[in-house]
Amino acid sequence: MTQNRHAVKRSAQLATEWLLRDAPGYWMNETSGVLRPAVEAYLRDEPMSAEHIAAMRAYLRQWIAAPAWVGADVNILRSTVDGLTTRQALDDWIEAATSAGMDPL
Repeated sequence: MTQNRHAVKRSAQLATEWLLRDAPGYWMNETSGVLRPAVEAYLRDEPMSAEHIAAMRAYLRQWIAAPAWVGADVNILRSTVDGLTTRQALDDWIEAATSAGMDPL
């Protein structure tokens, strides 16, 4: 019985490791100090500098590139992420991602 519990526990641990490996990085876990001010300005609907927009674009690029995401919507989002050069473009892209069931924020 104990051996079976260990096998189940190990299977769950491996599944969790697999999911985490394929999951996108989340902005709140970023440690450089560059992304947080950009996301907070975005969420507060405050003015965003070119550096803020660039930081958000870089974040969204790595986020949508994660292997966890698959499907036609993902391919469209991946192909358009590099064109995010304005706040409006960020709004539209994030809305499309959220509508597809993926919320980067």
